[in-house]
Amino acid sequence: MIRTVAGSKKRTNVRWLLALLLAGLAVWLSVRQVRWSQLTALLAGARMSLLALALLAVLATTAVKAIRWHALLPAATPQVRLPRVLRVLFIGQMANTFLPRLGDIVRTILLGPRATGGMPAVLGTVLVEKALDGVMGLLVLAGLALWTPLPTWLRAPLLGLLALTAGLLLMVAWASVDRSRFDPLWHRLARRLPAPICGRIEQLVTSFLQGLGLFRSPSRALVALGLSSGIWILAMLTNVVVLSALKIEAPAWSAWLVVATGYAATFLPTVPAQIGVFEYAAVLSLQAADVAPEPALAFALVLHLLVQGPPAFLGPIFMAVEGLDWGKLRAAQREGMEGDGVLE
Repeated sequence: MIRTVAGSKKRTNVRWLLALLLAGLAVWLSVRQVRWSQLTALLAGARMSLLALALLAVLATTAVKAIRWHALLPAATPQVRLPRVLRVLFIGQMANTFLPRLGDIVRTILLGPRATGGMPAVLGTVLVEKALDGVMGLLVLAGLALWTPLPTWLRAPLLGLLALTAGLLLMVAWASVDRSRFDPLWHRLARRLPAPICGRIEQLVTSFLQGLGLFRSPSRALVALGLSSGIWILAMLTNVVVLSALKIEAPAWSAWLVVATGYAATFLPTVPAQIGVFEYAAVLSLQAADVAPEPALAFALVLHLLVQGPPAFLGPIFMAVEGLDWGKLRAAQREGMEGDGVLE
């Protein structure tokens, strides 16, 4: 047990070291050619009316994400209303600011006790979200490849996104097929396990597959795909508005490239709020469109503030509405998949 804890702590320390090194390198690469007087002038000359419009687009994107997640939840979950889904989503986004991917765990813990199928089912819907966004990312990149040559640095993230999306789609497809012919195999394996453990495993797997079962309803799958398209279009429009606010001239495809590379960057080991990595991904995308370093970095800084601002401001407010504090949130995280009502 001591060795396990020590090994886990060592892996965590290594991950943080890699994240800090990556963030430091990304910051240096982002600013090394920047003339600070020109950057300051660009930021000072930003049109506030357009930045306000971009902020509204960011909020609309989160609202559509909440609608999609609500649509993905098991149909027999009437007690989970859309406003609560939106509040939990903002809390999860705030948690992601402190530690990447923590928000998905927080969302599962907060909504799981009230959803049909519990936390395993909610976790399944979160993975379906990832699969849908992966499909959208691949479609965007495929469209960009037809429009303009993709940068060479995008090849490795593209392969990673392809592998991850393929794996998630296989899981979703598996959850949607008739598995009755596999029951004899399961029962042969189950005979080797104690009855309580066997029953618990079967319950967890059934609930998890319930959350993953997107393809069981073609109409539901089409709605989810349509909402995912809306999310990515709104993100692209946000980029277009920010470019206009800063008076940056760039081809239309660059706004799509920023969305795709920004999504791919979320899978890298990063420090809280993706400091450095977010900026460098945006800078690389605009430099591929021949945008100078100063406007590219100005765009990245403003977009990062717009994306991180709403969760940082609204997350604590919605925690108060939900009757949460950091102590309860940490306690819920420790409870994990048991869901014994810590948040009630």
